[in-house]
Amino acid sequence: MAQAVRDVLDDVDPVLLMTSELVTNVVLHANTDVTVSITRGPPVRVEVRDGAAATEAFRELMGASEMPGPSSAGGRGVALVRALASRVGLDDDPDGGKIVWFEY
Repeated sequence: MAQAVRDVLDDVDPVLLMTSELVTNVVLHANTDVTVSITRGPPVRVEVRDGAAATEAFRELMGASEMPGPSSAGGRGVALVRALASRVGLDDDPDGGKIVWFEY
């Protein structure tokens, strides 16, 4: 994944970090195949697809405007992506699953 991002972009560090956070969420929580798509910009757009439908809890996390509190078990990766990206979104995949994306 990292090499694919480097092949497409010039300023890779923030994009690699955000992409890694979203892919990690799929590995830890969705437990499905993952597909990463990168569209050169400006802005650069990264889409991370998985095969699990978005839960209400995940939808709320995507829409939250603050970093989770110190007692929260998770959610900091998504908050980090929201803080670094110019735009972040969640789309339902028509084939099932979801697409989490960001623009930078």
